[in-house]
Amino acid sequence: MRIGLFLKSRIFIRASCFVVRGSWFKITEARCAMHGARKDTEFCVTTIFAIILLTISPSQLLAKEVKSAMYYQRFESEEEFESYESDNEQEIHDPYEKFNRKIYSFNDAFDRYFFEHVAKAYRHGIPQPARKIIRNFLNNLSLPVSAVNSILQGKIDNSLATFSNFIINTTIGLGGMFDIAVQKGIFYKHEDFGQTLGHYGVGSGAYLVVPFLGPSSSRDFGGWLTDRGVDPLGFNLLEIGGKTDLVESNYRIALALMSGIDKRESLLDIVDDVRKDSFDPYATIRSAYLQKRENEIKN
Repeated sequence: MRIGLFLKSRIFIRASCFVVRGSWFKITEARCAMHGARKDTEFCVTTIFAIILLTISPSQLLAKEVKSAMYYQRFESEEEFESYESDNEQEIHDPYEKFNRKIYSFNDAFDRYFFEHVAKAYRHGIPQPARKIIRNFLNNLSLPVSAVNSILQGKIDNSLATFSNFIINTTIGLGGMFDIAVQKGIFYKHEDFGQTLGHYGVGSGAYLVVPFLGPSSSRDFGGWLTDRGVDPLGFNLLEIGGKTDLVESNYRIALALMSGIDKRESLLDIVDDVRKDSFDPYATIRSAYLQKRENEIKN
């Protein structure tokens, strides 16, 4: 009886909050239109954000199993997120919590007052089939680095599956816009260098909250930098293709922007639930992130 009442109350509260937030967003749009400044403001802010994202590799940001962007991990569903949050207790090493919470507050404010609204506009303005094509394309860009990490971990089968996905989707799938390989039953598990380090026993180290990128750890952030360093679409320090700047900066900015927007759109409902239902969102996200990474390493 109590559970039924609780669930009905929770549904009513969420519906009410959705209506209130939707009304607020429409009012804000109307006010901006009245002042005639909306387009100029969006252009300036978007330009600044593009500069910030210049150093962020598009291949990491929006792989289907991505690590983070703005500051949340990608989960396939709300149930998956909640299971990672509550299934197992895990020792948390957060010696920089005071500083991390300040960075979290900064990231949260940036998201609430700017990036969340960009993601909502993207969801409502772009049809779902078109968003799916964009996501497939961006995800396809991350596969070569993922395949290399699978090899480093000795996961030859997963590496072959990842390479096969990349080749098939790049050719038959028109540059990765269509996920033909999965339709043919070729599945893979995404891997990054942080997981590679964890595979060989390297601990997660101190929990970190990185500006704009969000939850991480000393191990995972180092792994992220390594992946970005060798990624041909990132810093390309190995000079694959004969030069470091393999992709022109304009294309890097465009890819980074699309990656960030696509990822944030996929997390709209999950982030809303965390903010509404969690007494301490920082602790909730920290716990979910660490447990998710642990599960990814242990497969």
